[in-house]
Amino acid sequence: MTKPAINIDKPLVSVVVPSYNHEDYIEECILAIVNQTYKNIELIVIDDGSTDHSREILERLQQQYGFTLICQENQGVSKTMNRAISLSGGKYITGSASDDVMMPDKIEKQVGFMEENPAYDLIFGKVHLIDEKSKIIPGKVIHKPFPDPVKEIPFELLIDNDIIPAPSMMFRKSAWEKCGGYNENTILEDFDLWLKIAYTGKIVYVNDYFACYRWHGKNVSTAILKMYTETWRLVVGWKDKMAPDVARRILARRDSYNFFALSGIYKKESLKYLKINHSYWDMYMLKNYLKGFVKLIFYRRRKKTVWR
Repeated sequence: MTKPAINIDKPLVSVVVPSYNHEDYIEECILAIVNQTYKNIELIVIDDGSTDHSREILERLQQQYGFTLICQENQGVSKTMNRAISLSGGKYITGSASDDVMMPDKIEKQVGFMEENPAYDLIFGKVHLIDEKSKIIPGKVIHKPFPDPVKEIPFELLIDNDIIPAPSMMFRKSAWEKCGGYNENTILEDFDLWLKIAYTGKIVYVNDYFACYRWHGKNVSTAILKMYTETWRLVVGWKDKMAPDVARRILARRDSYNFFALSGIYKKESLKYLKINHSYWDMYMLKNYLKGFVKLIFYRRRKKTVWR
């Protein structure tokens, strides 16, 4: 394959892909990256001990497109991402799960914005939700988009509700270095990094679609308890770094939402977040507790799938 000419005046972007057991989707993921309209990129793919045919597919694609491919025993997402980024040479870092798909002009648009707005450390936007056949799922969203064309996201807004779809982001490598990389001791490595970047720098939302997030129904409801328990642990860990009034509000709202989220399936665990002695109350909390009580009383546990 003849590689297109690269404009060396444009900053290098490092694209990292942690690959694990997505043989049905990995080729589409890689092709979306190598066919970006922005050409000054380096692609680093680490297969994290896949047990399906992902490695064979990647080896074939690597021969064709010449990207960096590393195969390792399973280490988990955080360690894999840190390894890939430590090997990268780009000014900017972006990435994709091995079952997600970048929009063709994602990198071009984001680099253009970041170069024109050097005060920002991380940019994100919207994602389409797609099914196993790469068809957009109508009416489904991960996070409700902001109406603003551009919106700065303060730390207090982000810690109140993780609003960043990971496939849509790009950040400066210097921000990752300043934050010490991904936390390898949490299952919410993305949220943890976003919080650290928001606390020490600036995050911006741009109202545009940057990627497609795949929902293929293989994620079971047992992930819910781990996710919300770990979210609570992360938020509590920031308590002493927030102003007292902000901490009271954030923790009270998180209590109410965790109660609502867990009350249908994990009734006993949800009661840990049912508190009436909060020093802060608002309508958001009241609605969460009321809806949680309804689920607690009337919901009967059944097998169910959730977003990963």
